[in-house]
Amino acid sequence: MRNIFKNEEQQKRFAKDGFIVLPMLNAEEVELLLNYYNNQDFDNKIEAGFHISLDNQNQDLVKEVGSKIKEILVPKTTDLLDDCKVFTASYVIKEPGLQNIVPPHQDWTFVDESQFCSATIWTALVDVTEENGALGVIRGSHTIFNHKRSSPSPQSKSPLSDHIFTLFPFVEIIEMKAGESLIFDNRLIHASPPNLSDQARIAVGIGITQKEAQLNHFYQNPTSGKLEEYEVDENFYTWFNNKRLSDLFDKGKSPEGLKKVREIDRVVPDLSKEEMESLVQQLDGVEYNGPFMERLAKLFDYSIDGSKSEDQDPELVETEAWADKRSFFQKYSPGNIVREVNWRMKGRP
Repeated sequence: MRNIFKNEEQQKRFAKDGFIVLPMLNAEEVELLLNYYNNQDFDNKIEAGFHISLDNQNQDLVKEVGSKIKEILVPKTTDLLDDCKVFTASYVIKEPGLQNIVPPHQDWTFVDESQFCSATIWTALVDVTEENGALGVIRGSHTIFNHKRSSPSPQSKSPLSDHIFTLFPFVEIIEMKAGESLIFDNRLIHASPPNLSDQARIAVGIGITQKEAQLNHFYQNPTSGKLEEYEVDENFYTWFNNKRLSDLFDKGKSPEGLKKVREIDRVVPDLSKEEMESLVQQLDGVEYNGPFMERLAKLFDYSIDGSKSEDQDPELVETEAWADKRSFFQKYSPGNIVREVNWRMKGRP
């Protein structure tokens, strides 16, 4: 497989850990992208939630926004990447709110991963910390699975969706300054805590792969359950977002106007909690993130063992706008988180 990075040391770190953090934009470039975002009228902005500009219903605006992001970011990657192409470009926004936990997940399969690598360059436009919902990763987890990661969600169920609380304790939060980029393999398991600040967490993401790689997409046939493999180009991602694919699935239909290559059996891992934990714990550099889990426990009023805390200040609970009488595991049980996130991913604000 041909390298993504020109620098051998960067390539080694990326191949080993599944990610690398590098400086990318200067203050002026960050300001340009922030101002551009703030001057757009996106129809999928929501007061509290996670949203991306790719999901805007105006396809012309999606393309215009993507061109602006690439205009600023792509020249910055010329000396970094070894003959790569960009296939997606989007703003990635996490609004303030406790409900904005994004559970551990992997991105779609974009290329033949036996020959090529696809990655996301996720660039912070504000300082990102655990407080405002910085990205977190499970180091080295891009090496665990090799199944086809298909659409749509939630219908094409991810093997990770039953393991939210198995995986979250092993998430390593990556804090960055505005202008820094987290470049991660799309197979890498990643997640993020809620944004507890009073400002939106604003970033941009571009998808990259080797220039010669054929882009493809795997869609689960709603009738047979098999995976339909399509050859696509970058225009596919400006129209076929998860909501549109999910709506097609619910109607028993498949995407039209695409080059269908083949139909294959859908084969995904089905692991117990113990098997998943064992896989993750064997990864080099992965540790149980005790302080992170303790902060989540305090934040959502639950004990690490899942029971309700007895010592939370009742006055604090009474005065917080987000107060809820249910415990964390009642309100944010694995099933409830999956349903809430999937509901949001399908485009329901």
